[in-house]
This record gives sequence, C-alpha cells and structure tokens, in this order.
Amino acid sequence: MEKIQRILAATDFSSRADQAVRRAAKLAVEHKAVLYLLRVLPSLPLEAFKHLMTDTPLETEQRLYNEATAILHKKAEILAGEGIDVRYHVAIGRAHVEINHYAESHQVDLVVIGDQGESFLQEFFLGTTASKTLTKGHHPLLIVKQEAGERYHRVLVPVDFSYPSRLALQMALKVIPAGIAPIEASIHVLHAVDAPLERKMQQNGLKTETIELYRADVLNRARCAMENIIVDCASGDARVNSIIEYGAPPDMIRAKAQSLGADLIVIGKRGETELDETLFGSVTKHVLYETPCDVLVVSP
Repeated sequence: MEKIQRILAATDFSSRADQAVRRAAKLAVEHKAVLYLLRVLPSLPLEAFKHLMTDTPLETEQRLYNEATAILHKKAEILAGEGIDVRYHVAIGRAHVEINHYAESHQVDLVVIGDQGESFLQEFFLGTTASKTLTKGHHPLLIVKQEAGERYHRVLVPVDFSYPSRLALQMALKVIPAGIAPIEASIHVLHAVDAPLERKMQQNGLKTETIELYRADVLNRARCAMENIIVDCASGDARVNSIIEYGAPPDMIRAKAQSLGADLIVIGKRGETELDETLFGSVTKHVLYETPCDVLVVSP
C-alpha cells in the first residue's frame, strides 16, 4: 500500500487553521512525510483601496505578501526544529482554487484544513473554503475540528460498499501507520442498514414472517459485502473490525462515533456532480457538521 509522503496544510493564520497545522505536523512526523504550508491571499480589488492615501493596491498586496511569507517562514523554522521537512508558499487568488492547484502540482497525498468554527453548519452551504475545496478537489481532505493530541486512536469508517467506500477504508489504513498494535489504534468499519422497503412492507400490512425473511436477507447481503471489502482492503489486519446495524446512516454514524469515542471519521465522497454535492441529504454533509471529531473525506 502506498504511504502518505506529502501533506499540505492550508492556513489563514487563524486559531482553527493553527489547529490544522499542528495536526498536519503530527501526521508528518508519524509518516516521515514532507509538510507543505500554504497561505492564500485574496486578490485585492481596487475599490477596497480608494480610501488609502499612501499605498497603491499593488504596494499593499506586496506588503501583505511579504508579511505572510515572514509568518510562514517562522512557522516553518519552528517545525523544522522538530525534525520535519517543511516547505512553504504564499499564493494569491481564490483559496480553494489555489489549494487544489498546489495539491495537484505537488502531488500531495493529503490536504489538511481547519473547520469553520461555530458557524460551520450554516456557512458550509454558502461557500466556505472547506466546502469549495472539497467540492472542486480530488485529493483526500482532512477537516480538523479538535486540538491535535496524540495520534489517531479510534477511526470510524462508514461504508456503503461503493468504490468511494473502499477508498475511504484504504485511506484509513494509511493514516494509521503500519506496525501500530490493535491495542493502540483501531479501525471500525460501519455499515448502517437502511431498508426503506421494509417500512413500506409494514405499512402495507405484510406478515411479520415475510418482513423478517426480508430483513434476514438484507443483513446477510450486508455481511457478505462487508467480508468482501475487508478481505480486499485489510485482509489479516487485526486493527480492523466490522459493525453492521439497522438504522439511518447519519444517525448511526453519529451514535457510533460517540459510543466508540472516535477521534477521526474517514468517509468516501459519493457526489459525482456539483448538484450532488449541494444536496442536504448527503451523508457526507451530515457527518461533517454533526460530529465533533475530525473528518477525512476521500474523493474518487
């Protein structure tokens, strides 16, 4: 399995972004990866500087660029002192465009970004950097919500047995470095069985025996699919265990994350188009704004 060799942490120097940088740094140490720090400055419109008498827009932009470069240089020096191979860059443009462009051009294996704070739920559908980066990008995106403590210990991977689900499980195995004992880190693969046909059968008054046979068939199919995905992606890995339960996926994921004390959820992005990405019913969206732990979204 390929390793995580290049990590990109995007920062705007906020406290949330600093959290993300600290998590990215810990991952860089764990995986002996190169850490790239990126600060994206917005293009400055002329109208914003009509009230300025001393500096022209170009001079102001250059000054902000120099200040950002100096801050990144200082951060890089500190991290380099911890034994991390650090590179840094300041770009000018739209944040999500520059983040994805930098990730592509440097072939990074993981992009790390801070969440949007208390207004994350409302802002996610209004176009935050995190949501736009996720929608437009194709690199695994780790959205950091909590202070970086130790390495991730309990990882929850919701699956629906699709191709993105397989990618999510493979990414979870990458995040937890090989050689970590099951007692130190565990990966819980969760499939929530949501059978709307069963509800219709109940509403139509079908016999209990018929409904139970249907449920048994659905569960058996889920067990077979779970066995296949684990054999294909994590055969013989003692850190991996499976969970199959009845329930709506968003509710089940939220409940299991809480009961397991998960510090990371890794989930595949299912949307194939921008329209898919804006649907409020998306399981990925529910996970992003309803769970307190870090979330890593993997794109096909």
